[in-house]
Amino acid sequence: MSSNGLENIIGDLEKIRQCNETINKEIASIRERIDRCIEVCDNTPQILNESTNEFNRLTSIFNKKDIPFFVFSVILQCGVKYLIKVLREMSDKELADKTPFHNTEKSNRYGNKYYVTKEEIVANPVPFDAVQKEHNNQWYEENGQQRPGFSGFNHRTTALGHDPLLGLFIGTANIMTSTITRYDFVSWHVSTKAHLRTARNGKEYFAYLDTISERANTIEIFRSIIDRLKTEGEDGWITLGYALLKEIVHLFTDLPSKQGLPLPVISTLSPGLARKLSLYGLNMSTITQGSFATMLINWLIGFLHGLCKDKDEDEQLYMVRTQKIIMYSDILSTVSDIGYSMFTAYMGDKNTMRKFDMGGYFVTLYQICHSSDVISAVEREFYTKRIINEFKKAEEL
Repeated sequence: MSSNGLENIIGDLEKIRQCNETINKEIASIRERIDRCIEVCDNTPQILNESTNEFNRLTSIFNKKDIPFFVFSVILQCGVKYLIKVLREMSDKELADKTPFHNTEKSNRYGNKYYVTKEEIVANPVPFDAVQKEHNNQWYEENGQQRPGFSGFNHRTTALGHDPLLGLFIGTANIMTSTITRYDFVSWHVSTKAHLRTARNGKEYFAYLDTISERANTIEIFRSIIDRLKTEGEDGWITLGYALLKEIVHLFTDLPSKQGLPLPVISTLSPGLARKLSLYGLNMSTITQGSFATMLINWLIGFLHGLCKDKDEDEQLYMVRTQKIIMYSDILSTVSDIGYSMFTAYMGDKNTMRKFDMGGYFVTLYQICHSSDVISAVEREFYTKRIINEFKKAEEL
């Protein structure tokens, strides 16, 4: 073998040795990174605990900026619940006097069947508030007529004009035709009649009141309105607008009252059920008032708190603080309302459930679920970033 061939073999062996050294170093480096990654995995519980503490610290609302928002929110929420209780203690007349666009009304109907002028609509009460009857119960029995069955005790759940949904159609039609429609869609005419009354001083006088008279045809009620819109044109549509506005104002007047308004459509199925639900605090008044007010306050607090965000503050973590302020204030005010209601019920207040902010309670339940989902999503993202950063550090060492 020549010397050149031997040198070539030696050179190849040297290259192989160097290559092996390089491979061994890479293997060692890979093993080291793997060991560090394994160590990160082993330390995951500790890392998560540290991350939880850090997340809670960064999203805590116990600081100079968030505490005022929390206190302000609690004051607003509790103030709304107190206002609701005050409104539900007021009489229907007091509420009517305080309702915008509501005028003093006295029964003075012209007596036209299925036709009411704009002036009558403005000056007279809504016809579906009528509870006086032209005839006594004996007359209905002797003449084989169906009794209307309306009274001050049940007319909110028996007269469809008080239904928050159907009333927009049937109640408006009743106002345009001076009629009242019962839960089973049977209708009667309403006219002005004189009723003998006795004053506190013993003197007798005649009171002119809306009075339920003879039966009306429910189909004819709507047919007459359609014919009127066709014949009167713009003036007919204006009258319809008057009637609809009258209906809406009346519903808003009745909404915060003691009896409130029934849940939509329930009265057509069972007026008794609608009344029982109302007694247990499940009606449009208890649900809509508190829910709208609570949602409005939550939006206001979220908006104002968002305006106070500093540029260097993390947007996601700041959003968690906002959600905590809203959720905790809702919980505190609702728990306070529940405690107060339990106390008044224990003291014998039979109207406790009517005055309880059921709508605010439902919004609080929703807010707990919504805020918890938002906070959990941000928290998971925070943990994921922390674990990824730990693995990156392990690989860079």
